[in-house]
Amino acid sequence: MHLAKEFFTALKKGTPVKIPQYDKSAHSGQGDRVPSSQWEEVNQPGQPKVQVIIFEGWSVGFRALASEEVKRKQAASRAQASATLWKHRLEDLLFVNEKLREYDVMTDMFDAFIHIDALETVYVYDWRLEQEASLRREKGAGMTDEQVIKFVDGYYPAYELFTDALRTGVFKGTDSNGKQLRLIVGRDRKVKEAILI
Repeated sequence: MHLAKEFFTALKKGTPVKIPQYDKSAHSGQGDRVPSSQWEEVNQPGQPKVQVIIFEGWSVGFRALASEEVKRKQAASRAQASATLWKHRLEDLLFVNEKLREYDVMTDMFDAFIHIDALETVYVYDWRLEQEASLRREKGAGMTDEQVIKFVDGYYPAYELFTDALRTGVFKGTDSNGKQLRLIVGRDRKVKEAILI
């Protein structure tokens, strides 16, 4: 989060900064940050200043919930066939929820937000399986199908916990209307509906 705060602050100020990069194929598909010596430098003297930043990633836009809401969602998950929350210890879910508060340092810097929202969140399993198969073909490295399922099982509870709140709007305050676009996509990744929040 320290790196994220420094990076976004530099971009907003138009000062020189390197863009952190991530390689999903590193470590047999487990992924890792690319060495900083390979990061692209922007806003250098003589370069045009960055005007638009598109930031994409897991947990972007998620905001922590009240502890009681986490408990309620975990208890309710037992009745849902595809749910994974009930498989995780409550103290672990509460730990992740609390750590998510640190993401506000980035989220609060956003001027607009585009939420690409799966019609059914379980699509993320198939999409990650496809991605890893592509990485294995193209780079000769990537997770096996079994590793993908285990990997997605680890972060899927975040979708169950935080997606509902994200769908209602990531921004706080009264001047937030019209700053979030929710694109609902089907299994084929095509947009089925667009909602301005």
